[in-house]
Amino acid sequence: MQQLDDYMFTYTKVKVVRASKRLGLIRAWLMTTRHSTAPILTYLDSYCECTGGWLEPLLDRITRNSTTFVCLRIDFINGSTLRYDWSSSEYIVASPGVLTLFSNLSLR
Repeated sequence: MQQLDDYMFTYTKVKVVRASKRLGLIRAWLMTTRHSTAPILTYLDSYCECTGGWLEPLLDRITRNSTTFVCLRIDFINGSTLRYDWSSSEYIVASPGVLTLFSNLSLR
């Protein structure tokens, strides 16, 4: 853990926050909101890989209306062929836990 702290020390806008016990993903996200000073928070799981230009459309919608809840359209890599499949669906993929997290962000 010290190696991570030493590495992240060079990034002055990044703070490593650790829980005293295991919390689970959603509770950990909520814990970090209490330490954040940023006006907009973005959470990505470790397995997410972003393509170029993914953030700008999200920020655009939020800056137009600060009460907007924005969820990514998720593309997939086919597990059998490793082919990149972009999502042409108009549906949003979100778990109930993520929706609960965003509905409770007033805790901050």
